[in-house]
Amino acid sequence: MRQPTHETEHELTELNSASENPDAGVSLAFPDGGKEAWTCLLGSALMMFPSFGFQTAIGSVQDYINTHQLADYTVRDVGWITAILVFLTLFLGVQVGPLFDRYGPRMLLICGSLASVISYFLLAECTKYWHFMLCLSILGGVSSAVVTTVSIAVLSHWFYRRRALASGLCMSGSSAGGAIIPLLLRTLFKEYGWTWSIRIIAFMALGCYAVGILLVKGRLPVVSETKALVDLRAFKSPRLCFLAVAVFAFEFIIFGCAALLPTYVRYSGLDLDVQFYSLTVLNSMSLVGRVLPGVAADQIGRFNILLTLACLTLVIMGSVWIPFGSRDAATLYAVVAIFGFGSGGWVSLAPVCAGQLCRTEEYGRFYGTIYSVAAFGVLLTVPVGGELLQSTTPQALVGFYAAVLFIGLVCVGMSRWALLGWNWKWKVKV
Repeated sequence: MRQPTHETEHELTELNSASENPDAGVSLAFPDGGKEAWTCLLGSALMMFPSFGFQTAIGSVQDYINTHQLADYTVRDVGWITAILVFLTLFLGVQVGPLFDRYGPRMLLICGSLASVISYFLLAECTKYWHFMLCLSILGGVSSAVVTTVSIAVLSHWFYRRRALASGLCMSGSSAGGAIIPLLLRTLFKEYGWTWSIRIIAFMALGCYAVGILLVKGRLPVVSETKALVDLRAFKSPRLCFLAVAVFAFEFIIFGCAALLPTYVRYSGLDLDVQFYSLTVLNSMSLVGRVLPGVAADQIGRFNILLTLACLTLVIMGSVWIPFGSRDAATLYAVVAIFGFGSGGWVSLAPVCAGQLCRTEEYGRFYGTIYSVAAFGVLLTVPVGGELLQSTTPQALVGFYAAVLFIGLVCVGMSRWALLGWNWKWKVKV
């Protein structure tokens, strides 16, 4: 095996240094802690709870409307409603970045939160397909794009060295929402039916948003001119191309499983309560997976941990979930827990890995370009997976997602290889 050239080693060192240290010309120090920084982080996590948290619990809502208001529609047709919701959240989120730089967080969060609460109250009244498409998919997706993007972006004002930890803790708010909301809906649907169940979620969201807006605040001055965050010329970098495909695959699997897991449980013939509990297990372990792998990645290497998590999840899906996952609830909970932990690590580590592929001043462009591509993954996954589930078997659906994960695993390895100048090394922190 060829050893890395001097130029390759120098380039890798330069990239890692650029992604780990502030720009030389930046004079403003980042607090990386303190009362105001942690208060802002708490506010961001509260904002994520009813916004992105609702989306990670969307499977329980999708299966309910598929068996009640939209019982005449296929799983694929109903899947387009949730697919567009998550697609707009990711795709428009990239466009919200420049607005945040120009106007700061407060006004954007007020507008986004108000629109989100309105979307919940309107959702409670929905009875027809186009009602759900307008209220949940369009209005919900646009408002969620604003709330989630600003909640994460504002952390860049307060954290630098500990930004990965701060982002993981912020995203844990969405995992907490994804774990708690299904349990709430399980009880609310039985006691109050659809309308008042969603209204209660709306009031809960209003409370979280109100407190979050009070706690979240910017620190750095606004910027009068901002650069576009999507640049297709970035695909000239093989590193970015492979990582973009990998993130596409990861998002395809994560949101496909989150949205279709309750329907998967129904088609497997398991108890109705398993639909809600399985989502809670998935998102609870995802919360752990968003934090712990980040700590290990700082010691062992971000790409190395990401590869390890993808390998572990693929082995469990292939050896346990496909043959045994639909047989009983205990086995399903076990494999879903491991999948939740692994997928939580993918979510938190993929953006950090993107930061290692470029210099600091290029990060926004690389990140925006990668996640603009990944947004199309979440747009396709639920309709495609829903059609596959309805026309074949639950085992076939998991096998399909395992095949997609294998592609993502290979692409992460290729991106790591390209980062090393096409000179593979096993024992290197990268």
